[in-house]
Amino acid sequence: MEVANSKPLTMKNLIIVMFFTTFGISAIYAQGTVHAACEASVVGYTETRNVSNFFTFADLKSKSVQASTTQLSNTLGSPYLVEAFQKGSLFYGEERIGTFYARYNGYNKELEIKKTNSSEEIAKALVNDKKLRFVFNNQDEMRFVAFIDKKGNRLEEYLLTKGNGNRYQLMERPLVSYKEAKKAANSLMLDVPSKFVKRTELYVLDIAVNIASLVPSKKSKLIDLFDESEKVQVATLIKKNSLNVKDEKDLFQIFDFANSINRDIAYKQ
Repeated sequence: MEVANSKPLTMKNLIIVMFFTTFGISAIYAQGTVHAACEASVVGYTETRNVSNFFTFADLKSKSVQASTTQLSNTLGSPYLVEAFQKGSLFYGEERIGTFYARYNGYNKELEIKKTNSSEEIAKALVNDKKLRFVFNNQDEMRFVAFIDKKGNRLEEYLLTKGNGNRYQLMERPLVSYKEAKKAANSLMLDVPSKFVKRTELYVLDIAVNIASLVPSKKSKLIDLFDESEKVQVATLIKKNSLNVKDEKDLFQIFDFANSINRDIAYKQ
């Protein structure tokens, strides 16, 4: 049957129609593939939950080996919190992905992870994702957290969880700096070897806003971290029990108490 006012397709027109039909199907398929790949790369694994893809985009930095092998062999200390890889569980949100081995490089600020504890397996850096957390078998937990440092900079790193709470959570930031070796100024002095120097900073994560703040060393500034509904009760607790805000044990008591406050009742008061 012929359509009114239609013209028969020439060979040239037929080729053009076939080209755009094929191109359109390919473009739709490619778009879907790219979209799926982008979604997979965001969380670090594919829709099939292939855990090996956690390591695809995370090669280790080389900062800690910027010195020569000879220099590092003479360097005191270590860039790692614990030199050996420790067994634990990797989680994405509340879902347990599997068992792995990990150690934290405080100098590179990377959580190095392997599927086995074999010395032949090359470690990779765990991708930076706030839903990822690694729980060591000793119950220590590392999470990728946003925080404000003492200079007011907003940073994101893996922090060590120091306590649980439904509102406030104490966290430790491990820091490792590298000090260059120094030659003796004269024959009466000794050379100073290069070394890794470790220190920590204590933060509190406000789960309501999902950002951590440096724990102040002054009582008045610590109290300012809390909501208006909590300040009076926290201040009373500190005074009544003569708590020292520079003492980690006392800080645990303060934040445990703050987590137990019924905010609805506190607001009415």
